[in-house]
Amino acid sequence: MLKEAIGVEIEEAPDSYTKLWRAVLGQALEDAFGPERYEKTKAIKQEAVDFLTNYSDVSFINVCENAGFDPSFIKRKVRNKFAQNFISNITNLSTKVRNKNE
Repeated sequence: MLKEAIGVEIEEAPDSYTKLWRAVLGQALEDAFGPERYEKTKAIKQEAVDFLTNYSDVSFINVCENAGFDPSFIKRKVRNKFAQNFISNITNLSTKVRNKNE
């Protein structure tokens, strides 16, 4: 789940505790960046985005560390993912505008 969401490769075999926290982090990433689904409301998506962008929140730091990741590493990955999504949205919008004007 982490690999699909933000491109984090996981090599070592984590213990059950680490797996649990990776699942928590993975779910937040899925909620923020995953495809729209009927069970995912805008509020859930916004809550995940807020969690993933509040880098001074002790919850974000604890989840990252308990999952075996440096919070600053996850922060960089999340920012890159937001940037990719932004560029993709701008590209799609400019394509629509160009096609409409042709």
